[in-house]
Amino acid sequence: MTFSALSLRLELNVYRTVGVHTASKLMIKKLIITKLLIIKISANKLFCNKLLAFLGLIPLLVFTGCGTPKTLPLQKPKFNLIYPSSKRFDDQATYQSTLESINNVALAAEINGRIIAMPMYEGQKVKKGTPLFTLDQIQQKANADSSAAEARKDLVNAERYIFLNNQGAVSTKDRDYYVTAAIQSADQARSDKATLGYKNVVAPINGTVGNINHKLGSVVRSGESIVNIVDNSRLWVRLDVPGELSYRLKLGMPVQLDVPNKPEIRANGSVSFIAPALDKQSQTLLIKATFDNPSGVLRTNQRVSARLLFAASTSLAIPEAAVFLQAGKTFVFTAVSPAEARRMLGRPIDKQAVPGSLVALQMPVELGTLENGFYPVRNGLGASDRLVLGNLAQITSGSVVASK
Repeated sequence: MTFSALSLRLELNVYRTVGVHTASKLMIKKLIITKLLIIKISANKLFCNKLLAFLGLIPLLVFTGCGTPKTLPLQKPKFNLIYPSSKRFDDQATYQSTLESINNVALAAEINGRIIAMPMYEGQKVKKGTPLFTLDQIQQKANADSSAAEARKDLVNAERYIFLNNQGAVSTKDRDYYVTAAIQSADQARSDKATLGYKNVVAPINGTVGNINHKLGSVVRSGESIVNIVDNSRLWVRLDVPGELSYRLKLGMPVQLDVPNKPEIRANGSVSFIAPALDKQSQTLLIKATFDNPSGVLRTNQRVSARLLFAASTSLAIPEAAVFLQAGKTFVFTAVSPAEARRMLGRPIDKQAVPGSLVALQMPVELGTLENGFYPVRNGLGASDRLVLGNLAQITSGSVVASK
């Protein structure tokens, strides 16, 4: 150990044992650090570290020369080069809508009565003609019997007055009165008898039993809704298309259906109805698109996105990751030779750009609508242009992206 290092040990012992003022402590610390810098006692790292730990100055290790700090080598950013590919893009318009079942029947009581039987249950799959519920028709049966008796009585009176009129015993006016009464009574009897057919209610269509609004034993009035039968096997959506697109619409046009947050659910349908006139206020045209739903995965009243597919075309395409925005415009980086970069930029470029390497060149491009992660190229790129993929924020025009 050198004399200077030994003197530092003595000063340290004095610092530990002798109480000094805070300002004096700071001065001693500065003095010791200064001596460390002067004598460079890197040969005795253990002593240096102990000393600085005692002084609470470990963070200054990197500055004091105690030990050799390790520097991490800088890694060059890696970039991939790709060519634009050819992909199919659809000319389309997307609308938000709600699915509706084409066959959806609300069953209501056609007469007053009490529900005395209800074999149906919510969610039940039913066929056309399946019994759903039965109404007690005691009052209706009594009315029908009374009407039938009245009709028989009026018929007898009519026949008697017809006979008497033929004999000249009664006037034609009296005869017509009883004949008319007989006809009206007969009609009423038939009407009351028909109501007895409303006792047993069956499913009018194939479908699923929806929400049941009444329980067994409930008394219902004529017109009250009892249950809905919903058939989800075929659905449609209503779309309000802007009037300026009306000339492009036609029956049978393909429509694609997507469910928000469920990319795996997709259905294909077609336009089945086009309104003959635009809405006067909104200047939109109502159309309906029909979809088959044999699996039942889609349901009525479900919110969906519907895409009208006007046409399809093939175009050069580039991935979304190759595009960046600057001042509201779209750009890409292409990889070109150093000579081409100097010619295009009109200035010196990276010194590492040697012949055989590739240099980034920022190029403005015109793109279409993003579809499935790719943009269709409208202008600015050719099939032979090489695109740069990677952390585009780390490069500028003239940066080397591929070495020789």
